[in-house]
Amino acid sequence: MNLETEHRDKLGRLLKKGDCVAVPQQNKLMIGIITKLNNKMIRIEKIGAKRRWEPLGVNKYAIDSIKLEGPDVTMYILKESGT
Repeated sequence: MNLETEHRDKLGRLLKKGDCVAVPQQNKLMIGIITKLNNKMIRIEKIGAKRRWEPLGVNKYAIDSIKLEGPDVTMYILKESGT
């Protein structure tokens, strides 16, 4: 029996494991990668977590996320890595 559910972002686009998304986190916008699809929520790991006290991942409702694609994600990763 396959219990995998379909998750969609705020704009109605289908989300899958490995997609980059933006989600609200403590009055900021967190950019991360979907690492797990749960029944009701998605697990997101932050891109560029550098500090020990920062949580590595959070669970969020899919409807609270926006899927990011292409050059936007590339530029963010380059900016965060310091190159």
